Order: sequence, then structure tokens, then C-alpha cells
Amino acid sequence: MKVLITGASRGIGKELAKQFSKAGHQVLAVARSAEALEALAREEDNVETICTDINDWDQAAAHIKEKTQSIDLLIHNAAAFVNKPFREMLPEDMQSLYHTNVMAPYFLTQALLPMLKRGSQILAISSIGGIGGSMKFPGLSVYSSSKGAMNIWIECLATELAEEGITVNALALGSSATEMFRNAFPDLEAASQPDEMAKFIFNFALQAPGILHGKVIPVSSSNP
Repeated sequence: MKVLITGASRGIGKELAKQFSKAGHQVLAVARSAEALEALAREEDNVETICTDINDWDQAAAHIKEKTQSIDLLIHNAAAFVNKPFREMLPEDMQSLYHTNVMAPYFLTQALLPMLKRGSQILAISSIGGIGGSMKFPGLSVYSSSKGAMNIWIECLATELAEEGITVNALALGSSATEMFRNAFPDLEAASQPDEMAKFIFNFALQAPGILHGKVIPVSSSNP
């Protein structure tokens, strides 16, 4: 299986790349950090790196198309984060974060869609903060609402792609000890490690097609 993972240079994205590689799948690891990608490629035999910024989705798609003609599993893992009180939030904060968390996966998927055939899968890595009714936290209004937008987009995309046989789901993750979590909750202990969360995502991606479609699934043993 050919797996494309954005945000693959660190955290859960990096662990996902390693687990798919070790299982014998061909991994295309996308991120902005050339140094981190090179280190990942040295560790794993089945990883090919693509150093690009998904915020320029046309250019990112062009770089991806130079490496492959097909994608079996597209994992939208890259995300931006801002922790700032509502009263201090600036328009540019919202524009930047929504650009990365909503527009980039939306239009990158649009550009790559011809490469996904019947049986392919799109999996978005979202946040439980974007689930209605979940506990919310000060300073995360823009981040959580962007993940809420991603969740609704995934449900809509699943409807549009159902007849084409492309599986579309999202996993709304709870706490995992990533750099992003530590920035958001410096005084809290995460419920899982990145490699543990990546293992769950890895197993879900292998089992979801034909069973789950158009679902946004909370993955959390605690809240956050």
C-alpha cells in the first residue's frame, strides 16, 4: 500500500510513518523540515520524503505527483496550533490557522483526488476539541473550531465520494504527549504516547475500509 502522510517529521505523523514502513508499506512522508525528514528516511527503508509546505497546496501537489502516480491512503496529519485568549486573538491568527487546518487539507485533497481510485482511503487526524459537547479550554477557540470545521468537511466529503468507492473518515484524538499537547496543556499529563496513538491509527486505517465511512470518531480515554 502507498501511504501519504502530512506532518510526518515529528510526533504522531513521524510515528505513523515508521509503523507503516516497518509493516512493509511504501510511505511518502510530507513535511517542511528537510533535516527531520532526512533523519526519518535514514531510519526507515520504505520511506520517501517530500519537503514541501501544504499551505501552498498547488506546489505541494506538484511535488507529490513527481514522486507517485497513485495514493492508497492519504492521512491528513499536519496541523497548526495557537493558544491565545479570545480577547487577544487577531484576524491573522485565525486566517493562518484555518489556512493550515482547513483550507490546506481541503484543497490538497482536491488536487490529489485523481490519484485516489476505488478502494483508496482518506483519513483526517482531527481533535476531540472539535467535537460538539466535549470539554473546551480557554485559549483554544480558533484551534478547536478549525477542527470542528475539519470534522464537518470530512462528513461532507464522504458523501460526495461514496459512489467512487473512496473511504473517508476522521479520528478526533484526545491527549497524546506531543509538542502540541504540551504547549496547550503544560500542567497536564497526556493519556498516551505518540507511538501508542500512531499504533491505533495504523490499525484503524487497515480495518476501516468497507466497515466505516463518513465517521468522525473520538479517540480518547480522557478529556482532553
